[in-house]
Amino acid sequence: MAGRRPRSTAGFTLIEIIAICVIIGTMAAIAVPRLNFQAYRVNGAVRGLNGVLARAQRLAVTNQSSVNVLFDLSTNAVKVHEDDDNDNVIDANERVRVYPIGEGVVFGRGTAPKRLYDVTQISFTRRQNGLPELIFRRDGSASENGGFYITTTNAAAAGRKSDARSVEVVRPTGRSEWYRYTGSAWERKF
Repeated sequence: MAGRRPRSTAGFTLIEIIAICVIIGTMAAIAVPRLNFQAYRVNGAVRGLNGVLARAQRLAVTNQSSVNVLFDLSTNAVKVHEDDDNDNVIDANERVRVYPIGEGVVFGRGTAPKRLYDVTQISFTRRQNGLPELIFRRDGSASENGGFYITTTNAAAAGRKSDARSVEVVRPTGRSEWYRYTGSAWERKF
């Protein structure tokens, strides 16, 4: 049989592939329950909100007009209103963008202690259409010192403090920074 090639022995048998799948499945079953997906959600939400605040501040400086940030607790969203005429009223020709804070995340600190502001959700005192409001002025400053808390819906229901986050805005610079509650203290994050 001079025309035949020798049979290749490279590759995996069906038994070997099944054994690998069983090993991977067992490792996943052990590892997945230990992952804290809620912490990833709330961290992503707080970073996103910090980005929205920074974007609003840049818009105010770039457009040389006020940009209002409204906190809608009923929809768990932040609205950014480009107030071109600085009248603190949403006019038909002014842009309003809505940013949901994230799935499974709500405004509030749950059972975590206060950080700087003794409120359960949002400390901004100004209101527009009944919603708490922060205004970024054309020089980049904010209308007031203040902040807000966010946590996960599961942490709020279960009383888990470690999912609480705090965002604080400094009036003169308009900069925001966020903090994470570790279970025993607030820790600044960058």
